[in-house]
Formats: sequence, structure tokens, C-alpha cells
Amino acid sequence: MWLKFRASSVKEFLLLLRDRAGLAMLFVMPMALILIMTLLQDSTFKVLEEKRMTVLVLNHDADTFGINIVDGLKQSPVFDVVEQLEGKPFDEEQLKQQVMDGNFSIGIVIRENASRALRNKIKLGIQEQFPVEEGPIFDMDSTDAADTAKVRLYFDPITKSVFRQNIISALRRFSAAVEAKMLFSVYAELFYDLLDIQLKPTGKLQNLVVFEQEYASTAENRIVPNAVQHNVPAWTVFAMFFMVIPLAGNLIKERQSGVAMRLKTMPGSAQAVIFGKGTVYFVVGILQAVFMLMIGFYVLPLFGMYSLRLDNITLPALILIIMATSLAATGYGIVIGTIATSQEQSSIFGSISVVILAALGGVWVPTFMMPEFMLTVSKLSPLNWGLNGFYDIFLRNARVPEVMPYALSLLVFFVLCLLVSRFYIRFKESFL
Repeated sequence: MWLKFRASSVKEFLLLLRDRAGLAMLFVMPMALILIMTLLQDSTFKVLEEKRMTVLVLNHDADTFGINIVDGLKQSPVFDVVEQLEGKPFDEEQLKQQVMDGNFSIGIVIRENASRALRNKIKLGIQEQFPVEEGPIFDMDSTDAADTAKVRLYFDPITKSVFRQNIISALRRFSAAVEAKMLFSVYAELFYDLLDIQLKPTGKLQNLVVFEQEYASTAENRIVPNAVQHNVPAWTVFAMFFMVIPLAGNLIKERQSGVAMRLKTMPGSAQAVIFGKGTVYFVVGILQAVFMLMIGFYVLPLFGMYSLRLDNITLPALILIIMATSLAATGYGIVIGTIATSQEQSSIFGSISVVILAALGGVWVPTFMMPEFMLTVSKLSPLNWGLNGFYDIFLRNARVPEVMPYALSLLVFFVLCLLVSRFYIRFKESFL
């Protein structure tokens, strides 16, 4: 059995060395994926951080509310405010058309008398705080109190929902500041009328709460997540599972050429041949992982990105999850090569199934963005187990006990793949 295992391993190793396309798929493609995807994501985040959004503003309210909202937009580092088109004023229809044509991402129309309506709402709220027997303390018409300060927003149809929410949140912050300012003004007038006390305006009642941001990590291993820390593990797992194509292809070649039948006539267990092939690709998977981690550590910094941090990881946990992921990928390649009847079938099904499992596992889309049903389905993907194991190591300083559930899941997947392959062969041979 040992001779058969060794012969199978050597033969598979030589076949792999001669398969330039297979080697490119196993090593060059992952390197390109990591470089391209990390560069794209890194540059996208930089653009989002640095890009200012041009806003077309039509202010019909020449009073406190409208003036302060426009000033807040101008002072914001996010917005570029445009109040005229080619040096000329415009109306609401022109604003709407400009946004609809994609010339502006957002158009803002502040309605006429918005300040007066807001001031009356504040007065009405103060009036309701006094007992009824005190009577009216403001000279205010009931019709005026029913008016509402309105701001209409026009969005470009291609604007993503997350950007709309960010813009609305920013406008709400500006509006809240103006409302507080007007509330103080009304209370100041009331104090002066009732108590003959002149309140002095102060700017010390803003930003009273300080929000401190920090990633949860230990003092010894300070974590600063970035595009490299996220992308290198994700595409490492994805590339390791792509060994299904050359592994399954070689299994089918042996069957079609008659080599598999001749190997069965040799002394020893037929499983030794499978284990020989699996051992070679198991080692290849480990080499893939090491190669891609080195890409993140040495190559990505040459493109102006962060270096993959390897100083804060637990090496035994990393070795465990790499070995478990490589085993799972090897098992998946064996079962595909056993069931598929042609190289075309194995390559098409293998590649598409890996992409689907990657999408479900969170490689393409983060799992926290998935709906509840898809979040449950994602937990069935072996790529999700491997990816979560890598993330825990690189981003949460996980040790062996923390990643053990993922490693065991990947190991069970490997064993199930071998069992399915074995029973399928027996089932097929029973009908021959």
C-alpha cells in the first residue's frame, strides 16, 4: 500500500508540474485576485472618504432656518453647495431636471417661511407646557401654528440607499442645531418679556458628548482592520477551493485514458491512489495559503497599501485553519472528480459551485449585509467556515480553542466528501 501511495503521489506531483494552466490557476490567479480586489476596495474607500458631493440648493426661506442650513452644508467637508446655474437663479423644476439628468447627486429645496413655521411650532410647544389658566403667552395665530417647516430632497435615481441615508442624517444634524438655536431664541424672548432678564447666547452647549472610537482588542495586540486584513484571508480561502478544477480534471483523465483501471490491477488498496492524489493537493493548498499571506505581507505594501499584519496572530491557530481548509478543498475536488463524467463537466460545475459557495460564505458580500434567510444558508458553506476562522485569527487574535469549531467543521466536510466519493464508486461498480 505504501508503494502504491508513493507512486500515486509522485505521479500526481509530476503531472501538476507539467500542467502550466493548472499551476497558473492555483498560484497566479489568486495573486491577481488579491492585488486587484484589494486595490479596488482600498481605492474605493479612499474615494468615498475624499470625494465631496455636489449639492444643488434652492433656498426660498431667507431667514434663520434656511440660512443656517445652507451655511452648515457649505462648512461641511462632504458637500459642495451650488446655488446658481451658470451664474443665474433657477426654479424647482430646473433643479429637479438637473438632478434627474445626473448633473447633481442631490437637490435640496427649502420651502418659503420655513423659519416662521418652525418658530411657531416651538412657541406652540412652549405654550402647551404652561397651565391652561395662564392663557396665551405668545401672540400667535392658530393657522400659523399649523404650518410645518419643510425641506424637499431630490435624489439622482442611481444614488445608493446608504448615501441617501447619510445625506439625510447630515441634514438632520444641521436641522437639529438650527432648531436648538431657535429654541434658545424663543426662550430668551420669553424670559425677557416675563422676567425682564436678558439671556446671553452661548456656544458652549454644543458637542457636549465626546464619542471615542476604538476597535475591541487587547492592549498587547492592537488591531486596525483595513482592506488588506479583510481581502487576503477571503481570497486565500477562495483560491484554495479552486484546486477542484485541476484535481477533478486529473481524476477524469485517468479514467478516460484507462490509467485508473490499470492502477486497480496493482497490489494494494485502491484508496492509496486517492490518498496519494489528495496528499499532493493538500500540500499545494498549504503552499497556496503561505504564498498569498506572503503576497499580503511583502507585495501589497509596494502598491501603497498596508502590509498584512502577522505579528499579532497565533501561529498554531493559523496552521490549524490552513490545514483544515486545505483538507476540505481537497475533499471537494475528489468528490467532484469522482462524480463528474467529463473534464468539461468537472471544470464548469466545479468553478461555478466554488463561486456560489464563496458568495454564500461571505467572500463576495459580507454576511452581515445578507438577509436573515441567506445568513442562515451561509453557515452551510465550507468557505464560510474557513473565512471565519481566518478572520478570527487576523482580526480577533483568536487562539486554537476559538477556531477549533471551524477546523472541525472543515474536517467533517472532508470526511463526508471522501465517504460520498467511496460510496459512489461502489454504487457505480455494482451496476457494471
